[in-house]
Amino acid sequence: MVAQSIDERCGPGRPDRILWRCLGAAGIVPAIVPAVLGILPLSTGYQILGLLHILAAICAFGPLFLYPKLQRSGETQAMAWIHMRFVFPSLVLLWVLGMGMAAVPGGEQSYDMANTPWMTASIVVWLVALAVSWFLIRPAIIDTSDAARGKLAAGVGITHLLLLVALWMMIFQPGDTVFKL
Repeated sequence: MVAQSIDERCGPGRPDRILWRCLGAAGIVPAIVPAVLGILPLSTGYQILGLLHILAAICAFGPLFLYPKLQRSGETQAMAWIHMRFVFPSLVLLWVLGMGMAAVPGGEQSYDMANTPWMTASIVVWLVALAVSWFLIRPAIIDTSDAARGKLAAGVGITHLLLLVALWMMIFQPGDTVFKL
């Protein structure tokens, strides 16, 4: 058998599209998508909002891990763009989707905001994270002084600590009538 190049097997095109073309040509992608959708029970609005809520959390908190390195390398403009066009809107969307999950009627969970102290506390944690992002991280992004580096490090550290607290509250739901794991 003669070895074929990728272009001969999958057709010519951009290198970043080669994997998808090869998988599609082999019939792998059409087989994987229904299998993944069968594994993930995304049949209700509550579950779809939950998935989007998790993705928004990843988009809101993930890039913050890169900020100290970007600031040391002098990429303050890129960092400012990421924060104001990606991180901050994702942080706001995180709240919108969380409130949507709490308000979905007939979902797997029905939440009464007055009787769920963990949810009220997680909203307070979110508000603190929003304030830290706006008042501590945002001004320190474009400044390259040592004081700004300290503010940025403190803001990122506080934000990630708040993320851990919010995750703990959403997983274990303290103060609920039944301990959930």
